Amino acid sequence: MKFLKKALKVLVNPVINPVKSPIANLTESFVDNVFRDKVKPVKGSVLYCDLLMGNMEHSGIYVGGGKDCIVELHNDNGTCIIQKVTPQQFMEKGTAVSIYVSCSGHDPVGKKRIAKTALSMVGQNLGRYSLLSNNCHMFTDYCLRCGDKKNQECYEWTDYLKHYANREMTLTYLKESAEEILGADTWRVWDR
Repeated sequence: MKFLKKALKVLVNPVINPVKSPIANLTESFVDNVFRDKVKPVKGSVLYCDLLMGNMEHSGIYVGGGKDCIVELHNDNGTCIIQKVTPQQFMEKGTAVSIYVSCSGHDPVGKKRIAKTALSMVGQNLGRYSLLSNNCHMFTDYCLRCGDKKNQECYEWTDYLKHYANREMTLTYLKESAEEILGADTWRVWDR
């Protein structure tokens, strides 16, 4: 097992290999699905899945409530629409095999206020989609930050866009926000 972890680390190390190879991505997914414990998300958990063999990802918020239990920013022909989707719909845009859940150690983490923030935005049009500055990671980060505060302290979406305008919104940044706000220090496969 130690050899496999070490080999995997070399394969996916961004300094050695800045773009994950399909083999590295499949190996990492295999280890996550077979050897690591899986979890069930809690309301307000941050979720993500692969879009392009681990080189691009999609994120959203788990809100519970049955079949349509994820709120995501959907790129609808260049327009950002917030919608509720099933786990299958969440993954269908890319190469995902699994959905990853924000965890602290072995336990899933989230906050009900984060889910409430995400649900309050369903149906909204958030303007033009941009890969770097108005994307699913930005929406998920907005839900994290807004759900971490009382509603009257929450940014409006347009103010949030201005505040974070010079920051590329990537999964790496989103994971940093999840660690800061939720204490998420690891990501585990959703046991569906």
